Amino acid sequence: MERIKILMVDDEINVLTIVRSFLRHYYFITEISSLKAKETIEQEKFDIYIIDFQMSSDLDGITLLTLIQRLHKNKDYVSIFLTAHGTIYLFKQELTLGLFDFFLEKPFKIDDFKKVFDKAIDKLGKIRNKEN
Repeated sequence: MERIKILMVDDEINVLTIVRSFLRHYYFITEISSLKAKETIEQEKFDIYIIDFQMSSDLDGITLLTLIQRLHKNKDYVSIFLTAHGTIYLFKQELTLGLFDFFLEKPFKIDDFKKVFDKAIDKLGKIRNKEN
């Protein structure tokens, strides 16, 4: 499998630090500002996007995922949506609509993140196999 590129957007530095330590062997970019993340998303495509739902800057996670969806017309990526707001019903609805692939409620344990990330890697592998 070719090199996997990951972008994570979250305004909580402690969350970014924990996940960065787990993903240190990947090409892994982090953004704490959704506005800066928007610029990064417009300049570079990633294989996996890990996006927080609510951030302190102007754009929320739904807006970023909508932008990603527009730029990746053939859905050649996987997305993980993070939330600390317990709006699981909303996320199940958005998951059904295909806006993102997986979600994880914050705070989370690294083992829970690993399980979701492993599923994301599996799904990315299936996407790449269909392309070949």
